Amino acid sequence: MYISHKSNVLQTVHETEWQCRRKVKGQSKSEYWTWLKSVTTVTGTVPDEVSTVDLSGETGYTIVECTDEDVEARLNQLNDYFYNYPDGMVYNIKWSDSKVSVVTGQDMNGEDITIQTHFSGDDTAKTARLLADEWTRIRDERTRLLADTDHLALSDQTLSEGMTTHRQDLRDIPTAQSSVTSFDNIVWPTKPS
Repeated sequence: MYISHKSNVLQTVHETEWQCRRKVKGQSKSEYWTWLKSVTTVTGTVPDEVSTVDLSGETGYTIVECTDEDVEARLNQLNDYFYNYPDGMVYNIKWSDSKVSVVTGQDMNGEDITIQTHFSGDDTAKTARLLADEWTRIRDERTRLLADTDHLALSDQTLSEGMTTHRQDLRDIPTAQSSVTSFDNIVWPTKPS
């Protein structure tokens, strides 16, 4: 299995190196083959042609082959650490070139279960991603609530003091409640009647 990582953060996983490289570059198959042709030098004549691929221009990621671990099984254990966004998979998983000891849980006696693996969950990145997702939900709801009262704020309307305060309170939620970590914990201002 081939792994691409950027600063030891997992980017893509695939069974073949070329597909892993294509995925991390974000290219279609035709774009990949065009790119590959541009970095390949062919010397010699048929049938003794020798192809040399120059990957020196590739920066920002590293591709490695993992043969000493069941990658699919380990990633299944780390299922909570990746998320399929509309524009692609986001991993909150760290890669180590050599295996490291990782605690994966506790046994029935409360003792840590430790395994040797190249992969570990990045709790900091996961927490940040989940928090960002919650705040996206919060902002979407705030936008919806503001849109529900937009018709009252047209130039030919006069907003009541209560409605003006309500709309400002909605706009202030990201700063006034910035420590909130869940959509369910937001205190929404009450809409005046």
